[in-house]
Amino acid sequence: MTAEVILLNPSYIYPPFGPGLKGALYLDPLVMDLATTEFLYPPIGLLTIGGALKRAGYRVQGIDSNTERLTMEELAEKCEGAKVVGICLLSANLRSVYRLCQLMQGRGYEVVVGGAYPSIDPQVVAKLGLRYGITGEGEVAFTRLCAALIRGEGKPEDIPGIIIADGDDEDKEVYVKPPELLPNLDEWLPDRELMRFEQYKLPFVGRMEVALAIRGCPYKCTFCYCSSPSPNAMFNKVRTTSVDVIVKDIAETWRKYKPNYLEMIDETFTVNRPYVMDICQGLIDEKLDMKWGAKTRIDLMDDELMDMMKRAGLQKIGFGVESGVYDHRKAMMKDFPNSRVKATFDTARRLGVESACTIIFGHPDETRADMQQSVDFAKEIRADYVEFHIMVLVPETQLFYRAVREGKTTVDVWDRFMRGEITYPEYSPGDFMPEEMRDVHQDAIRQFYFRPKYIAQAVRRLKNPAQLVQYAKTAASLVNFSGLKQPVWRVGRSRA
Repeated sequence: MTAEVILLNPSYIYPPFGPGLKGALYLDPLVMDLATTEFLYPPIGLLTIGGALKRAGYRVQGIDSNTERLTMEELAEKCEGAKVVGICLLSANLRSVYRLCQLMQGRGYEVVVGGAYPSIDPQVVAKLGLRYGITGEGEVAFTRLCAALIRGEGKPEDIPGIIIADGDDEDKEVYVKPPELLPNLDEWLPDRELMRFEQYKLPFVGRMEVALAIRGCPYKCTFCYCSSPSPNAMFNKVRTTSVDVIVKDIAETWRKYKPNYLEMIDETFTVNRPYVMDICQGLIDEKLDMKWGAKTRIDLMDDELMDMMKRAGLQKIGFGVESGVYDHRKAMMKDFPNSRVKATFDTARRLGVESACTIIFGHPDETRADMQQSVDFAKEIRADYVEFHIMVLVPETQLFYRAVREGKTTVDVWDRFMRGEITYPEYSPGDFMPEEMRDVHQDAIRQFYFRPKYIAQAVRRLKNPAQLVQYAKTAASLVNFSGLKQPVWRVGRSRA
Protein backbone atom coordinates (compact mmCIF):
# COMPACT_ATOMS: atom_id res chain seq x y z
CA MET A 1 0.00 0.00 0.00
CA THR A 2 1.54 3.27 -1.14
CA ALA A 3 1.41 6.06 1.41
CA GLU A 4 -0.31 9.29 0.45
CA VAL A 5 1.54 11.19 3.18
CA ILE A 6 5.03 10.56 4.53
CA LEU A 7 6.06 12.13 7.83
CA LEU A 8 9.83 12.51 8.06
CA ASN A 9 11.92 13.03 11.17
CA PRO A 10 15.21 14.20 9.64
CA SER A 11 18.63 13.55 11.05
CA TYR A 12 21.25 16.22 11.67
CA ILE A 13 23.87 14.46 9.57
CA TYR A 14 23.57 11.95 6.73
CA PRO A 15 26.00 9.43 5.24
CA PRO A 16 28.30 9.04 3.44
CA PHE A 17 30.74 10.00 6.17
CA GLY A 18 34.34 9.71 5.03
CA PRO A 19 37.48 10.91 6.84
CA GLY A 20 36.92 14.52 5.77
CA LEU A 21 33.44 14.67 7.27
CA LYS A 22 34.63 12.97 10.45
CA GLY A 23 37.13 15.74 10.97
CA ALA A 24 34.53 18.42 10.24
CA LEU A 25 32.10 16.86 12.72
CA TYR A 26 34.74 16.87 15.42
CA LEU A 27 35.16 20.64 14.96
CA ASP A 28 31.44 21.39 14.85
CA PRO A 29 29.80 22.24 18.21
CA LEU A 30 26.59 20.61 16.97
CA VAL A 31 28.29 17.26 17.53
CA MET A 32 28.41 17.98 21.25
CA ASP A 33 24.61 17.90 21.47
CA LEU A 34 23.85 15.07 19.07
CA ALA A 35 22.19 11.95 20.36
CA THR A 36 24.50 9.02 20.94
CA THR A 37 23.47 5.52 19.96
CA GLU A 38 22.12 5.21 23.52
CA PHE A 39 20.09 8.45 23.52
CA LEU A 40 17.24 8.70 21.02
CA TYR A 41 13.63 9.82 21.53
CA PRO A 42 10.60 8.94 19.37
CA PRO A 43 9.38 12.06 17.47
CA ILE A 44 6.15 12.50 19.41
CA GLY A 45 5.06 15.59 17.45
CA LEU A 46 5.01 13.64 14.19
CA LEU A 47 3.26 10.76 15.94
CA THR A 48 0.36 12.98 17.03
CA ILE A 49 0.09 14.43 13.51
CA GLY A 50 0.22 10.92 12.09
CA GLY A 51 -2.66 9.92 14.32
CA ALA A 52 -4.68 12.90 13.12
CA LEU A 53 -4.02 12.00 9.48
CA LYS A 54 -4.99 8.36 9.97
CA ARG A 55 -8.25 9.33 11.64
CA ALA A 56 -8.94 11.55 8.62
CA GLY A 57 -8.56 8.51 6.37
CA TYR A 58 -5.08 9.08 4.88
CA ARG A 59 -2.53 6.37 4.22
CA VAL A 60 0.47 7.49 6.26
CA GLN A 61 4.06 6.30 6.57
CA GLY A 62 6.61 7.48 9.12
CA ILE A 63 10.35 7.63 8.45
CA ASP A 64 12.84 8.41 11.19
CA SER A 65 16.21 9.16 9.58
CA ASN A 66 17.93 8.72 12.94
CA THR A 67 17.26 4.99 12.83
CA GLU A 68 18.20 4.34 9.20
CA ARG A 69 21.39 4.56 7.16
CA LEU A 70 19.84 6.10 4.06
CA THR A 71 21.75 8.78 2.22
CA MET A 72 19.84 11.96 1.37
CA GLU A 73 19.50 10.82 -2.23
CA GLU A 74 18.11 7.44 -1.14
CA LEU A 75 15.68 9.13 1.22
CA ALA A 76 14.42 11.51 -1.45
CA GLU A 77 13.86 8.55 -3.78
CA LYS A 78 12.14 6.52 -1.04
CA CYS A 79 9.51 9.26 -0.69
CA GLU A 80 8.49 8.97 -4.35
CA GLY A 81 4.90 7.83 -4.78
CA ALA A 82 3.61 9.94 -1.89
CA LYS A 83 1.56 13.07 -2.51
CA VAL A 84 2.85 15.08 0.47
CA VAL A 85 6.01 14.78 2.58
CA GLY A 86 5.89 16.56 5.93
CA ILE A 87 9.24 17.34 7.56
CA CYS A 88 9.85 18.32 11.19
CA LEU A 89 12.18 21.33 11.03
CA LEU A 90 14.26 22.34 14.05
CA SER A 91 17.23 24.66 14.31
CA ALA A 92 19.68 21.76 14.69
CA ASN A 93 18.54 19.93 11.52
CA LEU A 94 18.13 23.11 9.45
CA ARG A 95 21.26 22.48 7.40
CA SER A 96 20.39 18.88 6.51
CA VAL A 97 16.77 19.80 5.70
CA TYR A 98 18.01 22.54 3.36
CA ARG A 99 19.97 19.98 1.37
CA LEU A 100 17.13 17.45 1.53
CA CYS A 101 14.68 19.95 0.07
CA GLN A 102 17.01 20.56 -2.85
CA LEU A 103 17.20 16.84 -3.58
CA MET A 104 13.43 16.40 -3.21
CA GLN A 105 12.51 18.95 -5.88
CA GLY A 106 10.74 17.58 -8.96
CA ARG A 107 10.01 14.11 -7.55
CA GLY A 108 6.22 14.35 -7.73
CA TYR A 109 5.45 15.15 -4.08
CA GLU A 110 4.86 18.39 -2.20
CA VAL A 111 7.34 19.02 0.62
CA VAL A 112 5.92 20.83 3.67
CA VAL A 113 7.93 21.87 6.74
CA GLY A 114 6.56 22.45 10.21
CA GLY A 115 7.80 22.50 13.78
CA ALA A 116 9.62 24.93 16.03
CA TYR A 117 11.80 26.64 13.42
CA PRO A 118 9.13 27.72 10.90
CA SER A 119 6.96 28.73 13.84
CA ILE A 120 9.65 31.25 14.78
CA ASP A 121 10.79 32.14 11.23
CA PRO A 122 8.07 31.52 8.62
CA GLN A 123 10.35 33.07 5.97
CA VAL A 124 12.41 29.86 6.06
CA VAL A 125 9.80 28.21 3.81
CA ALA A 126 10.85 30.52 0.98
CA LYS A 127 14.54 30.09 1.78
CA LEU A 128 14.13 26.32 1.44
CA GLY A 129 12.55 26.78 -1.98
CA LEU A 130 9.21 25.37 -0.82
CA ARG A 131 5.64 26.44 -1.38
CA TYR A 132 4.03 25.49 1.96
CA GLY A 133 4.87 25.35 5.63
CA ILE A 134 3.05 25.21 8.95
CA THR A 135 3.50 27.58 11.89
CA GLY A 136 2.21 26.46 15.28
CA GLU A 137 0.64 23.10 16.04
CA GLY A 138 0.26 20.92 12.99
CA GLU A 139 -2.41 18.36 13.84
CA VAL A 140 -5.27 20.35 12.31
CA ALA A 141 -3.39 22.68 9.96
CA PHE A 142 -1.34 19.98 8.24
CA THR A 143 -4.32 17.64 7.94
CA ARG A 144 -6.34 20.42 6.32
CA LEU A 145 -3.46 21.20 3.95
CA CYS A 146 -3.33 17.55 2.92
CA ALA A 147 -7.06 17.71 2.24
CA ALA A 148 -6.52 20.68 -0.04
CA LEU A 149 -3.51 19.23 -1.87
CA ILE A 150 -4.66 15.59 -2.17
CA ARG A 151 -8.46 15.76 -2.20
CA GLY A 152 -9.02 19.28 -3.47
CA GLU A 153 -10.99 20.19 -0.35
CA GLY A 154 -10.72 23.83 0.69
CA LYS A 155 -8.11 26.47 -0.02
CA PRO A 156 -4.65 26.42 1.60
CA GLU A 157 -4.74 30.18 2.21
CA ASP A 158 -7.77 29.76 4.49
CA ILE A 159 -5.99 27.39 6.92
CA PRO A 160 -4.93 28.93 10.27
CA GLY A 161 -1.20 28.38 10.66
CA ILE A 162 -0.47 28.10 6.94
CA ILE A 163 2.69 29.55 5.43
CA ILE A 164 2.65 30.10 1.66
CA ALA A 165 5.75 31.21 -0.21
CA ASP A 166 6.59 32.11 -3.78
CA GLY A 167 9.10 29.40 -4.60
CA ASP A 168 10.75 31.59 -7.23
CA ASP A 169 11.57 34.45 -4.85
CA GLU A 170 13.00 33.72 -1.40
CA ASP A 171 13.24 37.44 -0.61
CA LYS A 172 9.52 38.01 -1.09
CA GLU A 173 7.55 38.15 2.17
CA VAL A 174 5.64 34.92 2.74
CA TYR A 175 1.93 34.76 3.44
CA VAL A 176 1.14 33.65 6.98
CA LYS A 177 -2.29 33.08 8.45
CA PRO A 178 -1.94 33.22 12.27
CA PRO A 179 -2.17 29.79 13.92
CA GLU A 180 -4.85 28.68 16.33
CA LEU A 181 -4.15 26.66 19.44
CA LEU A 182 -5.74 23.24 19.69
CA PRO A 183 -8.84 23.68 21.87
CA ASN A 184 -8.83 20.17 23.34
CA LEU A 185 -5.63 18.15 23.73
CA ASP A 186 -7.60 14.99 24.54
CA GLU A 187 -8.18 14.48 20.82
CA TRP A 188 -4.49 14.51 19.86
CA LEU A 189 -2.72 11.50 21.28
CA PRO A 190 0.30 9.99 19.49
CA ASP A 191 0.03 7.05 17.13
CA ARG A 192 3.04 5.10 18.37
CA GLU A 193 2.68 2.45 15.66
CA LEU A 194 3.75 5.00 13.03
CA MET A 195 7.42 4.73 13.98
CA ARG A 196 8.48 1.74 16.05
CA PHE A 197 12.15 1.01 16.49
CA GLU A 198 14.15 -0.81 19.14
CA GLN A 199 16.72 1.99 18.87
CA TYR A 200 14.60 4.42 20.91
CA LYS A 201 16.39 4.43 24.23
CA LEU A 202 17.95 6.51 26.97
CA PRO A 203 21.30 6.12 28.73
CA PHE A 204 21.28 3.78 31.73
CA VAL A 205 17.67 2.63 31.18
CA GLY A 206 17.61 1.28 27.62
CA ARG A 207 14.40 0.83 25.60
CA MET A 208 11.86 3.54 26.32
CA GLU A 209 8.54 5.12 25.37
CA VAL A 210 7.36 8.71 25.74
CA ALA A 211 4.14 10.50 26.67
CA LEU A 212 3.07 14.14 26.62
CA ALA A 213 0.54 15.55 29.08
CA ILE A 214 1.25 19.31 28.99
CA ARG A 215 2.06 21.65 26.12
CA GLY A 216 3.78 24.98 26.61
CA CYS A 217 5.85 26.60 29.35
CA PRO A 218 5.08 29.98 30.98
CA TYR A 219 8.69 30.76 31.86
CA LYS A 220 11.02 33.00 29.86
CA CYS A 221 14.47 31.48 30.18
CA THR A 222 16.65 33.74 28.05
CA PHE A 223 18.12 30.96 25.88
CA CYS A 224 14.82 29.11 25.21
CA TYR A 225 12.21 29.37 22.45
CA CYS A 226 9.74 30.42 25.14
CA SER A 227 11.57 33.76 25.50
CA SER A 228 10.90 34.51 21.83
CA PRO A 229 8.82 37.60 21.06
CA SER A 230 6.87 35.52 18.57
CA PRO A 231 3.08 35.71 19.02
CA ASN A 232 2.94 31.95 18.54
CA ALA A 233 1.53 30.96 21.92
CA MET A 234 2.14 27.23 21.51
CA PHE A 235 5.52 27.78 23.18
CA ASN A 236 4.29 29.58 26.28
CA LYS A 237 0.56 28.93 26.66
CA VAL A 238 0.17 26.04 29.12
CA ARG A 239 -2.54 23.52 28.27
CA THR A 240 -3.17 20.07 29.71
CA THR A 241 -4.63 16.78 28.59
CA SER A 242 -7.42 15.52 30.84
CA VAL A 243 -6.09 13.42 33.71
CA ASP A 244 -8.12 10.32 32.85
CA VAL A 245 -7.09 10.52 29.18
CA ILE A 246 -3.35 10.84 29.80
CA VAL A 247 -3.37 8.19 32.53
CA LYS A 248 -5.13 5.78 30.17
CA ASP A 249 -2.65 6.59 27.39
CA ILE A 250 0.33 5.97 29.68
CA ALA A 251 -1.13 2.74 31.09
CA GLU A 252 -2.01 1.31 27.68
CA THR A 253 1.41 2.23 26.30
CA TRP A 254 3.19 0.56 29.20
CA ARG A 255 1.15 -2.63 29.01
CA LYS A 256 1.26 -2.91 25.22
CA TYR A 257 4.90 -2.14 24.46
CA LYS A 258 6.53 -3.19 27.76
CA PRO A 259 9.43 -0.72 27.70
CA ASN A 260 12.04 -0.48 30.44
CA TYR A 261 11.08 3.12 31.11
CA LEU A 262 8.64 5.86 30.07
CA GLU A 263 9.63 9.52 29.84
CA MET A 264 7.16 12.37 30.24
CA ILE A 265 8.57 14.85 27.73
CA ASP A 266 6.59 17.90 28.85
CA GLU A 267 8.68 21.07 28.89
CA THR A 268 7.98 21.65 32.61
CA PHE A 269 6.07 18.69 34.01
CA THR A 270 5.15 20.08 37.45
CA VAL A 271 4.04 23.54 36.29
CA ASN A 272 0.52 22.62 37.50
CA ARG A 273 1.03 20.93 40.86
CA PRO A 274 -2.58 19.72 41.52
CA TYR A 275 -2.72 18.31 37.99
CA VAL A 276 0.44 16.27 38.52
CA MET A 277 -0.82 15.02 41.88
CA ASP A 278 -3.99 13.80 40.15
CA ILE A 279 -1.98 12.05 37.41
CA CYS A 280 0.10 10.31 40.05
CA GLN A 281 -3.00 9.12 41.89
CA GLY A 282 -4.34 7.80 38.60
CA LEU A 283 -1.14 5.87 37.96
CA ILE A 284 -1.23 4.47 41.48
CA ASP A 285 -4.82 3.34 40.95
CA GLU A 286 -3.77 1.57 37.73
CA LYS A 287 -1.38 -0.58 39.78
CA LEU A 288 1.31 -0.40 37.14
CA ASP A 289 4.76 -1.76 37.86
CA MET A 290 6.06 1.17 35.84
CA LYS A 291 9.28 3.18 35.93
CA TRP A 292 9.04 6.68 34.54
CA GLY A 293 10.72 10.07 34.58
CA ALA A 294 10.12 13.75 33.90
CA LYS A 295 11.82 17.15 33.78
CA THR A 296 10.91 20.30 35.65
CA ARG A 297 12.27 23.33 37.51
CA ILE A 298 13.80 23.27 40.98
CA ASP A 299 11.37 25.97 42.18
CA LEU A 300 8.40 23.82 41.10
CA MET A 301 9.33 20.82 43.24
CA ASP A 302 8.71 20.10 46.92
CA ASP A 303 9.11 17.06 49.17
CA GLU A 304 5.41 16.12 49.21
CA LEU A 305 5.11 16.30 45.44
CA MET A 306 8.24 14.24 44.84
CA ASP A 307 7.06 11.64 47.35
CA MET A 308 3.73 11.35 45.51
CA MET A 309 5.54 11.00 42.18
CA LYS A 310 7.79 8.33 43.65
CA ARG A 311 4.78 6.33 44.89
CA ALA A 312 3.39 6.52 41.35
CA GLY A 313 6.55 4.91 39.93
CA LEU A 314 8.90 7.85 39.41
CA GLN A 315 12.41 6.55 38.76
CA LYS A 316 14.22 9.69 37.55
CA ILE A 317 13.64 13.42 37.84
CA GLY A 318 15.59 15.98 35.82
CA PHE A 319 16.14 19.67 36.50
CA GLY A 320 17.52 22.54 34.45
CA VAL A 321 20.19 23.73 36.87
CA GLU A 322 22.25 25.23 33.99
CA SER A 323 25.00 26.71 36.20
CA GLY A 324 26.56 26.25 39.59
CA VAL A 325 26.85 30.04 39.85
CA TYR A 326 23.66 31.60 41.18
CA ASP A 327 24.16 34.96 39.41
CA HIS A 328 24.30 33.28 35.99
CA ARG A 329 21.21 31.22 36.75
CA LYS A 330 19.27 34.27 37.96
CA ALA A 331 20.25 36.22 34.83
CA MET A 332 18.63 33.56 32.65
CA MET A 333 15.35 33.80 34.65
CA LYS A 334 15.93 30.85 36.97
CA ASP A 335 15.95 32.56 40.33
CA PHE A 336 16.55 29.81 42.88
CA PRO A 337 19.62 29.55 45.14
CA ASN A 338 22.17 26.76 45.24
CA SER A 339 20.86 25.77 48.67
CA ARG A 340 17.44 25.01 47.13
CA VAL A 341 19.09 22.90 44.44
CA LYS A 342 21.07 20.92 47.01
CA ALA A 343 18.01 20.36 49.20
CA THR A 344 15.98 19.07 46.25
CA PHE A 345 18.69 16.61 45.24
CA ASP A 346 18.98 15.49 48.87
CA THR A 347 15.23 14.78 48.87
CA ALA A 348 15.51 12.73 45.68
CA ARG A 349 18.31 10.68 47.17
CA ARG A 350 16.35 10.13 50.40
CA LEU A 351 13.29 8.94 48.47
CA GLY A 352 15.30 6.70 46.16
CA VAL A 353 14.63 8.80 43.05
CA GLU A 354 17.46 9.08 40.53
CA SER A 355 18.38 12.71 39.94
CA ALA A 356 19.55 14.43 36.77
CA CYS A 357 20.38 17.96 35.72
CA THR A 358 21.60 19.98 32.78
CA ILE A 359 24.67 22.22 32.91
CA ILE A 360 25.26 24.74 30.11
CA PHE A 361 28.63 26.29 29.39
CA GLY A 362 28.53 29.71 27.74
CA HIS A 363 26.55 32.16 29.88
CA PRO A 364 27.22 35.87 29.29
CA ASP A 365 30.24 37.00 31.35
CA GLU A 366 30.97 33.42 32.43
CA THR A 367 34.61 32.68 33.24
CA ARG A 368 36.61 29.46 33.16
CA ALA A 369 36.43 29.41 36.96
CA ASP A 370 32.60 29.72 36.77
CA MET A 371 32.47 26.74 34.41
CA GLN A 372 34.57 24.69 36.77
CA GLN A 373 32.31 25.74 39.64
CA SER A 374 29.36 24.28 37.71
CA VAL A 375 31.15 20.94 37.34
CA ASP A 376 32.08 20.97 41.02
CA PHE A 377 28.50 21.82 41.98
CA ALA A 378 27.17 18.86 39.99
CA LYS A 379 29.52 16.67 42.02
CA GLU A 380 28.51 18.37 45.28
CA ILE A 381 24.80 17.73 44.82
CA ARG A 382 25.64 14.12 43.87
CA ALA A 383 23.53 14.12 40.74
CA ASP A 384 23.09 10.66 39.24
CA TYR A 385 23.22 12.00 35.69
CA VAL A 386 24.37 15.29 34.18
CA GLU A 387 23.91 16.52 30.62
CA PHE A 388 26.66 19.01 29.77
CA HIS A 389 25.94 21.37 26.88
CA ILE A 390 27.52 24.27 25.05
CA MET A 391 25.20 27.28 24.84
CA VAL A 392 23.46 27.49 21.47
CA LEU A 393 22.04 30.72 20.09
CA VAL A 394 18.44 29.64 19.58
CA PRO A 395 16.92 32.04 17.02
CA GLU A 396 14.70 34.89 18.19
CA THR A 397 15.51 34.40 21.88
CA GLN A 398 16.65 37.06 24.33
CA LEU A 399 20.18 35.62 24.33
CA PHE A 400 20.26 35.63 20.53
CA TYR A 401 19.52 39.34 20.36
CA ARG A 402 22.03 40.06 23.11
CA ALA A 403 24.69 38.27 21.07
CA VAL A 404 23.77 40.39 18.04
CA ARG A 405 24.10 43.59 20.11
CA GLU A 406 27.47 42.41 21.42
CA GLY A 407 28.69 41.79 17.89
CA LYS A 408 29.19 38.07 18.58
CA THR A 409 26.81 37.06 15.81
CA THR A 410 24.64 38.47 13.04
CA VAL A 411 20.89 38.33 12.47
CA ASP A 412 21.42 36.08 9.44
CA VAL A 413 23.58 33.55 11.29
CA TRP A 414 21.01 30.76 10.92
CA ASP A 415 20.71 31.38 7.18
CA ARG A 416 24.47 31.00 6.91
CA PHE A 417 24.37 27.83 8.99
CA MET A 418 21.57 26.49 6.78
CA ARG A 419 23.70 27.00 3.67
CA GLY A 420 26.67 25.26 5.25
CA GLU A 421 28.81 28.39 5.44
CA ILE A 422 29.42 28.19 9.20
CA THR A 423 29.19 25.66 12.01
CA TYR A 424 26.39 25.46 14.56
CA PRO A 425 25.79 28.92 16.10
CA GLU A 426 26.95 28.92 19.70
CA TYR A 427 27.61 31.57 22.32
CA SER A 428 31.12 31.91 23.70
CA PRO A 429 31.45 34.40 26.57
CA GLY A 430 34.18 37.02 26.69
CA ASP A 431 37.22 36.07 24.65
CA PHE A 432 36.51 32.34 24.65
CA MET A 433 37.08 30.60 21.34
CA PRO A 434 34.80 27.75 20.18
CA GLU A 435 37.67 25.27 20.51
CA GLU A 436 38.05 26.21 24.18
CA MET A 437 34.34 25.63 24.77
CA ARG A 438 34.61 22.12 23.35
CA ASP A 439 37.60 21.42 25.58
CA VAL A 440 35.57 22.56 28.61
CA HIS A 441 32.66 20.33 27.55
CA GLN A 442 34.78 17.22 27.11
CA ASP A 443 36.74 17.85 30.30
CA ALA A 444 33.48 18.19 32.26
CA ILE A 445 32.32 14.75 31.09
CA ARG A 446 35.66 13.22 32.06
CA GLN A 447 35.67 14.92 35.46
CA PHE A 448 32.12 13.95 36.35
CA TYR A 449 31.63 10.47 34.93
CA PHE A 450 35.09 8.91 35.15
CA ARG A 451 35.89 9.52 38.81
CA PRO A 452 35.90 6.62 41.28
CA LYS A 453 33.11 8.08 43.45
CA TYR A 454 30.71 8.32 40.51
CA ILE A 455 31.54 4.83 39.25
CA ALA A 456 30.82 3.45 42.72
CA GLN A 457 27.60 5.48 42.84
CA ALA A 458 26.53 4.04 39.48
CA VAL A 459 27.38 0.47 40.46
CA ARG A 460 25.15 0.76 43.54
CA ARG A 461 22.19 1.51 41.24
CA LEU A 462 22.59 -1.77 39.35
CA LYS A 463 19.77 -4.19 40.04
CA ASN A 464 20.17 -6.89 37.36
CA PRO A 465 22.54 -8.10 34.58
CA ALA A 466 20.53 -6.28 31.89
CA GLN A 467 21.28 -2.96 33.58
CA LEU A 468 24.97 -3.84 33.65
CA VAL A 469 24.92 -4.34 29.88
CA GLN A 470 23.08 -1.03 29.37
CA TYR A 471 25.53 0.81 31.62
CA ALA A 472 28.44 -0.61 29.62
CA LYS A 473 26.92 0.66 26.36
CA THR A 474 26.32 4.09 27.89
CA ALA A 475 29.88 4.22 29.20
CA ALA A 476 31.17 3.53 25.69
CA SER A 477 29.12 6.47 24.36
CA LEU A 478 30.48 8.70 27.13
CA VAL A 479 34.01 7.72 26.21
CA ASN A 480 33.34 8.98 22.69
CA PHE A 481 31.73 12.17 23.96
CA SER A 482 34.56 12.91 26.38
CA GLY A 483 37.22 12.85 23.67
CA LEU A 484 38.98 9.86 25.18
CA LYS A 485 38.31 8.20 21.84
CA GLN A 486 38.09 9.97 18.50
CA PRO A 487 34.37 10.47 17.68
CA VAL A 488 33.12 8.81 14.53
CA TRP A 489 29.36 8.80 14.25
CA ARG A 490 27.30 10.03 17.15
CA VAL A 491 23.78 10.29 15.86
CA GLY A 492 21.16 7.74 16.75
CA ARG A 493 21.72 5.32 13.89
CA SER A 494 24.19 2.46 14.30
CA ARG A 495 27.67 2.91 12.97
CA ALA A 496 28.26 1.60 9.48
